[in-house]
Amino acid sequence: AAIKAAITQSGPGARVLDIGTGSGLLSMMAARAGAGSVVACEAVPIIADMAAKIVAQNGYADRIDIFSKPSTYLEEGVELDAPADILVSEILSSDLLTENVLDTFEDAHARLLKDDAIVIPRAASAIGCLVESDVLHDYVFVDRVSGFDLSSFGDFAAMKLPIHGTMTDWRRLSADIELVRVDLTKKRHESDLQNLSIPVLEDGIATGIVQWMHIDLAEGIAFDNHPDGYSDGGWLQILHHFPKPIRVRAGWSASSSF
Repeated sequence: AAIKAAITQSGPGARVLDIGTGSGLLSMMAARAGAGSVVACEAVPIIADMAAKIVAQNGYADRIDIFSKPSTYLEEGVELDAPADILVSEILSSDLLTENVLDTFEDAHARLLKDDAIVIPRAASAIGCLVESDVLHDYVFVDRVSGFDLSSFGDFAAMKLPIHGTMTDWRRLSADIELVRVDLTKKRHESDLQNLSIPVLEDGIATGIVQWMHIDLAEGIAFDNHPDGYSDGGWLQILHHFPKPIRVRAGWSASSSF
């Protein structure tokens, strides 16, 4: 829906840039919606080759060019005949920004897009809530094993854990809160560290914060993988666990940094 709206706004001759095309799906959606031309890139050669095959099989090889390289290696006058009117990209990860998203979008804004280009998605937020969970506690915190205290070994644990299957068994201790929001239409992003205060609604032992994402694609068009209603797709929720469990009470504020 966002791609259709963008091409309607830009006109049927719109030039589209697809970064991290994967299977070529978004490129084909753009071509089907009436894009004049699509330049797509994919950094993994075997995936780029398969995307080109899929595009040809679906009859769009005449309008979609796929290049096996990162977008930072694309150049106007070489792979692109002019700056793109529309950027589409699905390089977001479950924890939002792992896949070098900000650097990639900043480079595209600087070299590959028109100043007024439409960007899809145009913003992305990490949403989360404070949780208690015996299952997650056992996954992330080391205690006693065979009579020995190994709790100090937990200092080596990664501070985030993808959640799936039985690991979705957790109890909410706070309301949903926006942890961070990134405006992907901005030309530059400065690094930032924010302290958040999360009001506690229930007594419990907080394991950490379960985080999901909300993606603003276009006016009135959004996607999220909220754990209360999302069951299909490739994105998981992420547990950002504390160094140690924290006992909390309703009415308190738990502080975290993002």
